[in-house]
Amino acid sequence: MDAWRGAPQHPSHAIPGANRSKVIPMFHTPVQTRFAIVDRLLAHADQPLAFPAAMDLCRHQVAAGPGDDVARFAAEARKSASRHAFKAAFSSADWQRFASFCVVRRLPEGCRVHVPGSADRTLRFLVEGSLWQEGPGSTRAVPRQPGLLLPGAIVGEDAIFSDAPLGLEVRALEDSRVLELSLTRRKELTAACPAIAFELLRAAGAVLAARNRAGAARAQLATA
Repeated sequence: MDAWRGAPQHPSHAIPGANRSKVIPMFHTPVQTRFAIVDRLLAHADQPLAFPAAMDLCRHQVAAGPGDDVARFAAEARKSASRHAFKAAFSSADWQRFASFCVVRRLPEGCRVHVPGSADRTLRFLVEGSLWQEGPGSTRAVPRQPGLLLPGAIVGEDAIFSDAPLGLEVRALEDSRVLELSLTRRKELTAACPAIAFELLRAAGAVLAARNRAGAARAQLATA
């Protein structure tokens, strides 16, 4: 401690050639935020001090971005048993690169995500909430039926393989959150990251194949 106290101090104005504008301030927290934190501590002075991670010093300072949402989506897809789950063999770095081409969208309850006959080529990846997917002439059934889309699902995979108008209607059953990959962004992804784009194609094709197999099985049961 004595050695530390005796160590020479070098303020920026005492260092030849030092640039004061480059001195990094110790705290970046706004003054108003620091005052609020002090007031909170004083109001609870008779209580044990909370662990720093629980003091909300940094929480909610930065809004969640595509990188955070794609991590949640990947986790949901890995544990999902649904045939609609998008199980791409991406590394963590691949997921982050993929996220950089997506935008996050909030879908209010009742929002029509897909309208039959439209030419929407956007892919959507459900992060939270639930969607309902149905074809012409079908009716809404109870949850856990094939038309229910849960977190980890891909929406609109048909648009990768066909330019035909959409045949399915998709609605938000509740307030939901999705990652959207537009056709333009998908073309940019293909040009910049062909390996990731190929895995996107493979995983989306697996979802489409599983959906078609399930449809064929139901058709056989109906005619048996």
